[in-house]
Amino acid sequence: MSNDQSLFRHPLAYLRDQRGWSQTDVAELVQRRSGLNMAVNRQKVWRWEHNLVTPELDAQLAIAAEVGIDRRKVLNHPWPSWLLMVDGTEPLGQAWTVEAAKHTMAGCMNADTDRRSFLLMSGDDAVQLAGAWAAVPAQKITHAAEGGTVDTEIVAWVENHIHRLWRLDDLVGGDYCLHLAQADLQLVARLLQRGRYRSAVEQRLFAAAGELLRFAGWCAFDGDRHAAAGRYWHAGLRTSATGGDTLTGAYILSLMAMQHTYAGDGRAAINLLEAARERIGPGSSRAVHAMLDAWQVRAHAVAGEPRQAVEVLFRGDDHWGRRDADEDPPWIYWMRQPSHTIEVGMGFVQLGRPDIAVRLLEGGMAERGSDYTRDAVLGLTTVADAQFDQDDLDGAVDTARRAIELVTGVDSSRVIDHLHAFAQRLPVGEPVAEEFRACLNALPSFM
Repeated sequence: MSNDQSLFRHPLAYLRDQRGWSQTDVAELVQRRSGLNMAVNRQKVWRWEHNLVTPELDAQLAIAAEVGIDRRKVLNHPWPSWLLMVDGTEPLGQAWTVEAAKHTMAGCMNADTDRRSFLLMSGDDAVQLAGAWAAVPAQKITHAAEGGTVDTEIVAWVENHIHRLWRLDDLVGGDYCLHLAQADLQLVARLLQRGRYRSAVEQRLFAAAGELLRFAGWCAFDGDRHAAAGRYWHAGLRTSATGGDTLTGAYILSLMAMQHTYAGDGRAAINLLEAARERIGPGSSRAVHAMLDAWQVRAHAVAGEPRQAVEVLFRGDDHWGRRDADEDPPWIYWMRQPSHTIEVGMGFVQLGRPDIAVRLLEGGMAERGSDYTRDAVLGLTTVADAQFDQDDLDGAVDTARRAIELVTGVDSSRVIDHLHAFAQRLPVGEPVAEEFRACLNALPSFM
């Protein structure tokens, strides 16, 4: 069994590693349970794991039956997203109290080492958690702990350090920043568990913990550690609610939605975004509403709802045009007009409108500075996808080469995966395509 989670680029490969299965073992169990003649082509499993072929439904149901995944999950989620479904072990039903927030936070301190790192919370469980968070009273639910051992200067240092982590993540990616966030989480958890402080300081500590857990979850997601991301975000919802920070809670739900969008579950993503929007209400930051709308565009695209995607985009751009910067939380500094965001561009690629995607993405990228290297790589790769869809092979490869020139400074498995997925789309044998694949494969092994 491998100890390097970064080696796995497909959930089926991860599942095999956990079960000690070879690709031949998978072929044999599929043949045994489904009757399909897997002996004809033992390369099928390899092709499944490299996204070259989608398994027949009978083959998927055979794998699901072997590992105890409900048939309905296979039918309701496209391959391979149903392989990512967690089996309900998250303690979602705890009361929303101070002690429960501390306990949940402590339980995810080592979430990045979770052996089930390829899994994520099911859409139903995520929406259930969102509903529970939305029911927590908006007023703070902290208790007074007089003493003052932890003072405002310490809390201010933690808050300022979080802001610096945001900027570093924009530049180098989540894989690297996760370890820094974990160190700060250990400090805040220690302060909350052992420190003595007044109630105002306690509330700020819980709010800081919520933002750190939000950020750690984002870094884990960016590094393909999906179970870890879910555990961080669960704890982040509880601690941010305890700290009275509703906007950070909404941000966490939006990131959970993005995770489900990437997994192909657009409907769960839409439900999570709607829950966040309903909780913060129409009177809160319009920039936050614009962000929720931008990410919902792609969720509708994944769900096969083009009309709703366009409607939500118009609404998001309207929110953006009427925003008041004084209402914005500090973490939304990165937000741009929704139609210029990468998620919207990806949505239009999904909808089969690469022409619109290229125009919007190029407009958005022109607004970005050099401090957003990861976004530049992701944006260029998405433009390359759109150009390929327009039958412009040379243009697509040239754009993707520009992404490779930048990617060596980025530690983000999510971005690297996108580049590899683009490479897999290129025709075999075409000199320009083979040259690009060779260049991609020559990247350092940690990529």
